[in-house]
Amino acid sequence: MKDKFKHLGFFFLVLITLQSCKPDDVYHDLSDDAKDFLLFEIDDTFKLKNLETDEIITLTITSKEMGHYEDGPNESSFISFGPSADVHIERGEYIFTDETNCYDGIVAVVANRDGGFELKAYLGNCFRDIDYSFDYQDEFFTTIDVEGIEYSNAYLLRCFPDVLFYSKEKGILKIVDDFIQETRFTIVE
Repeated sequence: MKDKFKHLGFFFLVLITLQSCKPDDVYHDLSDDAKDFLLFEIDDTFKLKNLETDEIITLTITSKEMGHYEDGPNESSFISFGPSADVHIERGEYIFTDETNCYDGIVAVVANRDGGFELKAYLGNCFRDIDYSFDYQDEFFTTIDVEGIEYSNAYLLRCFPDVLFYSKEKGILKIVDDFIQETRFTIVE
């Protein structure tokens, strides 16, 4: 009987030890290549032209942040008796608006657990009178024409029915209504 209690006590001691040893958290960082999408700094400006109204919109970067957020536990295919490590994902973004706060948006890049990244742009208010989100889905153009000027390395982000062309060197190049093939906004240099 004493041996049974010894084995049971040893089992509980091992179980308590395993549960108290939390593995190190896992961090997924953005590559330098992915960070290049966040080209603007606070107070930088860029201009877009609304082709429907011929209005030139000056947009100012009001915020830029980089950091990690918790993305849940580290998934494991093995049965674990102890606590699991937390996964942290790096995210960077900049926020912009015009002087009237009518045109506003966010460009964000988020690390993936597989080592890649997600590129997103969120535009609201006067861009279409509603909030909508563009997502990059591995579509890339080596050159793109914007009002007769050739830009290189344009990333295509989709949000039906619109598409947004984005460059690491210039930011938003143009926004096109893909359904009717009409350009709505273009970069102004």
